[in-house]
Amino acid sequence: MTASVSGKGIILRWSQKKSQANGGRQSLSREQDVRPAPAVIIYGFPWDHCYIPAKFSAKSKTLAYVLNEDEVRSFFRELDSYQPAIRGTRFERLAMEYRAIYRLIFCCGLRVSEARLLKRSDVDLSGGKAKAMIKQSKGRKDRVVFIADDVAGLCSECINILQERYGIYSEYLFPAGDPEKPFRAASLNAKFKEIWSRTPYARPGCRQPTIHSLRHSFVVIRMNKWMEEGKNLNAMMPYLSAYLGHTSPQDTFYYYHQIESSFRIIRKKDISSGSIIPEVSGYE
Repeated sequence: MTASVSGKGIILRWSQKKSQANGGRQSLSREQDVRPAPAVIIYGFPWDHCYIPAKFSAKSKTLAYVLNEDEVRSFFRELDSYQPAIRGTRFERLAMEYRAIYRLIFCCGLRVSEARLLKRSDVDLSGGKAKAMIKQSKGRKDRVVFIADDVAGLCSECINILQERYGIYSEYLFPAGDPEKPFRAASLNAKFKEIWSRTPYARPGCRQPTIHSLRHSFVVIRMNKWMEEGKNLNAMMPYLSAYLGHTSPQDTFYYYHQIESSFRIIRKKDISSGSIIPEVSGYE
């Protein structure tokens, strides 16, 4: 419930209401909430006719852009055919690494920072049991991520070519232009956008995916497959959540709240979405 008030003095007194209790730490934040908010200051009457909301809503989160399977296939087709505009050993080497690191992010659902900071000592690319140790990721947690054989083979091929063709023995699995350093996140996202712009799904003026969309898509595609296979999603989610490095399954369920294909599958299965997808508030 809101209270109608009049005058700048009342607004300022309200903004300082808690300052006496906590040494003034909240006074500034309350004033900042009031000054720019069109819902608080009625247009045309900046201080003379105002109302104080009983509660401010939290800032909304950006919705995740999730690629569907056709978009994923299109992206990787363009990635595989990509040739750098500037020919030369350094740029051709990086093009090779892009093909491996983007697949690793998508196929393992890695965060960008986790993939780009991987060191050779963190991975075991042995056939049939390939895995990567993700160290001190978000929340300062370590976890083991298993790698599909084809992706592990691509990473092994990268290492061999880096050493034999380019004489690079970097500690990083995917060394940047400077082999002593890892890729920068901004560089990987810029290249992702460049490759995406070549797909038929890139529409100027429309919302576009980012490199983080590869991780988001891994989650949703995996959940969709489980649903189609008739698996108990609630039973499987703790495993997927741990694999992704999420704090809880609630973080993982977030993606499903916005994906049309998810609800299409649920409707086909004739299952109530409320019993499968709990309410959640954010994602990692």
